[in-house]
Amino acid sequence: MAQPCFSCGGRFELYEGPTHKYMLSSPGCWKAYGELLAREYENPLLFGAAHRLTVDAYALQHPGDPSDRRATQSVWIHYAALHLAMVEEVSHASIPAKMQTLASKPLPPLPPAPQSHSITLADVVAEEASNHVPAVQRWAASAYSAWEPLRRDVSRLLADL
Repeated sequence: MAQPCFSCGGRFELYEGPTHKYMLSSPGCWKAYGELLAREYENPLLFGAAHRLTVDAYALQHPGDPSDRRATQSVWIHYAALHLAMVEEVSHASIPAKMQTLASKPLPPLPPAPQSHSITLADVVAEEASNHVPAVQRWAASAYSAWEPLRRDVSRLLADL
């Protein structure tokens, strides 16, 4: 039996278990994310091509409580990482240093979280391993697009680094 994740809307197995401290999701979604990460860690090609986007897409679709500094910072930082990867075409290896620098800056409050997502983790998990990278790329583009109100501020914040 499947149930929708209250954050991303993807449908996952009904599961009782742990979740992340501030990236809020259903336990089934969090479990599926761990399984997807394992798929990437087990395959160096998938890891190099998709892991950066996987982590950022998941974080954006599970923003958590906007009154929690960690949750707010997570959305800003992961949106900036997708901006760097997809818009500015910065290498995935160069992004963590920029994320760390941005994390040391004061960040503005977030706009309301998107109410729905056209592509979720559930869509990526359903794909064959041979389609993993394009599926993650579509997922990341969807997550990035859903948070479009952040784009101008992120561009400014990154320019100021």
